Amino acid sequence: MVKSIVIISILYFNMLTFAQKAVDDFTGKWKAPKGAIIIITKSHTGFIGRTELEDAIVLKDVKFYNGKWTAVIINPKENQIANCELTLQEFKLKIIAKKGIFYKTLFWTKQ
Repeated sequence: MVKSIVIISILYFNMLTFAQKAVDDFTGKWKAPKGAIIIITKSHTGFIGRTELEDAIVLKDVKFYNGKWTAVIINPKENQIANCELTLQEFKLKIIAKKGIFYKTLFWTKQ
């Protein structure tokens, strides 16, 4: 019985540790997989991400909703837009972009 309580307590603590939080801070410089540097700043509605060189918006409408960080990711070179879910990890930002039944996972690295 005691073992079960200890195991359940550890699992619960781990779940809380890795859960997304409304106070997560995405601000800073991030390196995208193809080498572009994205600067994420706080806006009046959440966060926004722009490329460092072209100043093009690539991440917008970043909001905490229903226990998840959601946003819109934009590929300006290919004129593609997709909804996405963000997960802040220690020095990485995991982005799962979804368009219809397709999805793609990207990792941006904190600079």
